[in-house]
Amino acid sequence: MFYLIEFFKSLGESLIRGFSFFFFSCLLAFSLTHRAWIAQTVEKISPEKIASPYFVAVMDEGVDESKLINLINRLPGVLAVQDKSLGEGRKKLGELVTQLGSNYQLSSDLLNFKSLKINLNPSLSQESLDFVREQIVKYGGRDHLTASDIKYPEVTSAMKSHPFYRFLGTAGDWGIIAILAIFWIISYWLCYDIFRSRSYIIEKFQRRQLVASKTLAVGLSIIVLTFSAFGMLNGTMKFFDTILLIMVFSIFWTFSMQEWRWKPTL
Repeated sequence: MFYLIEFFKSLGESLIRGFSFFFFSCLLAFSLTHRAWIAQTVEKISPEKIASPYFVAVMDEGVDESKLINLINRLPGVLAVQDKSLGEGRKKLGELVTQLGSNYQLSSDLLNFKSLKINLNPSLSQESLDFVREQIVKYGGRDHLTASDIKYPEVTSAMKSHPFYRFLGTAGDWGIIAILAIFWIISYWLCYDIFRSRSYIIEKFQRRQLVASKTLAVGLSIIVLTFSAFGMLNGTMKFFDTILLIMVFSIFWTFSMQEWRWKPTL
């Protein structure tokens, strides 16, 4: 209990440095004992999972539009159905005829087509997206209805080109853990002198040995055990990840196994 109390007293010597060390210790422990959750979160914030995919269905008069819309709304994963403007479509066809010349004759059937834009849930897998599209084409009939490929808004391409999403796409959950580990190492060294100075005083006046190493060992062990317990309860903890967490903490903890000299904390 003495060393646990001393751990928090040392952190309180400098609130900013102490809080940073404790905060990043908890974050690193959480990330490695809940790595499955981190991986799922990284996948959810990918551009494909944020922006809603869609496709456009084009049909002729042989398809009952109202029945088709009712069917689409009952399909799982459909967010919205937008009726594309018929007037806009005719305008574009008229512009095309003008470009082709006055001798070009346009069939009246082309002026009676209808189109629907179907927005889908971004959480669906590619197989599920294709399944919804195929069901709509199957209901309308391939001779009367056609559908575009699954598309994503233009913002998706812009997001993919951003360095942050490119990093996540390449490194994934291990990239997040690596960043947290770097911040933890920095915070550890910022607090290094605090534990060193308090250890020197206690060892000189209370006849104790290796105070700093024991203090850090107790504090970090409590953090590991706490988040490991949470990981077991949540079903996210893996043996390899926990061993890796202990190794990271232990490697830098060994620096405390040395003879201490006085150094001001500020």
